[in-house]
Amino acid sequence: MQSIDKPLMLRPRIPAAIILALGALSLAQTGPAQAQSSNQSDDITYRVEPGDTLYDLRREYLLGANAAAAIARYNRIRNPRRIPIGKELRLPRDLLAYKPARLRVRSFSGPVEIDGAVPQPGAEIAEGALVTTGARGFISFVSDAGSSISLPSNSRARLDRARIYKLRDLRDISFTILDGRGEVTVPSLKEGERFDTGTPIAVTAVRGTTFRVAHDGQSERSLTEVVEGKVSVANEAGETLATEGFGLAATQSGPGTPEELLSAVDVEDAGRVQTGEIVEFVLAPPQGAVASRTQIARDAGFLEIVAEEIGSDQQADFADLENGRYFVRSRAIAESGLEGFAEVYSFRRKRLGVSASVEESELDDAFKFAWLPEGEGSVLYAFQLWREGDQDRMLVDELAPAGGSLLLSGLEPGTYIWRVAAMQADEGDWLKVWGPEQRLNVSE
Repeated sequence: MQSIDKPLMLRPRIPAAIILALGALSLAQTGPAQAQSSNQSDDITYRVEPGDTLYDLRREYLLGANAAAAIARYNRIRNPRRIPIGKELRLPRDLLAYKPARLRVRSFSGPVEIDGAVPQPGAEIAEGALVTTGARGFISFVSDAGSSISLPSNSRARLDRARIYKLRDLRDISFTILDGRGEVTVPSLKEGERFDTGTPIAVTAVRGTTFRVAHDGQSERSLTEVVEGKVSVANEAGETLATEGFGLAATQSGPGTPEELLSAVDVEDAGRVQTGEIVEFVLAPPQGAVASRTQIARDAGFLEIVAEEIGSDQQADFADLENGRYFVRSRAIAESGLEGFAEVYSFRRKRLGVSASVEESELDDAFKFAWLPEGEGSVLYAFQLWREGDQDRMLVDELAPAGGSLLLSGLEPGTYIWRVAAMQADEGDWLKVWGPEQRLNVSE
């Protein structure tokens, strides 16, 4: 049981808008008054047991020599040594003794800084740490309890609180998205635990849910997209409840109205092996989308994001992606800025190709076809040549020499089409990539 019914001197400043992620909870009331009482309290409730005194509680669970007196005044207790058994005491979190909660860097790539320094995988971050991601920068954090936060490119966030109280080992973590976006997954919390993710105009109190939070500093607008659970956004103008599959765009003037999140962008032929110089995905966004956010990660949970593209074209291109197995997803962006759902696809990156050219040979009546590999590893080649318009009757269709060139003579006048393929053993099979078809005009 928690409450914020405190004297004015102990009441925290209430932000302009409050977002409460309810998980399996339900709201019994609506309206501005209920919006404030729904916010998770800055108090933790303790039920008095036989033999308890405020001095015992101070030694075990509180900070400071004057904590017992402060708790006595706060709970209107006249005798700190004689407290009724079963009485529920309200203990302000700021008076609770704690140890730092372990919030560790799970993964990062690209330009990322924590307090102006490059992070290290596995490093713990301290309260007050400022995290910044630049263009093509990504970072994710995990807690020992299984919660995670990931920040994409061009985001800025601050860790406001990361504590485990001595009282029942309750966790209390608060993260603020100052600009950009953050994606949060939090398993079920114990009573009294908090894992808050907010923005300059909103705070999200989580209880077993998955959602995304974004803040645009220029427009002063905060977005909340509910993937699982329920979210209530409230300010002085009222309160709005968004259930799973809906989002809200909150401003200083109001919490907004629920908007259904767009369905996932279809990534056509997403599972094919990507062999080209540029990794390309053809996108089919749903109706209502004005843009798409396409991301590539090393893991299916997208805690190790390595690339991202936002655009209105129905194609997403990625350069400089090294060989390996990856996952791709694409979310549609509505006119409101809310991002929708995404399907996750696995694919493999295997750079393989060939560049080829033809020139007259020093030998009479001969042409020299030459090629160079594109990619890594041992490569075999194939060569094909046919008269234009007659591909069914190949004049040459054979494995090409490993030396990188081939001489052909005796070609009759006319127009020919030719091409070279690169072949490589790949996971018990052969991967074969044809280069572009080229024309050769032979005159008399």
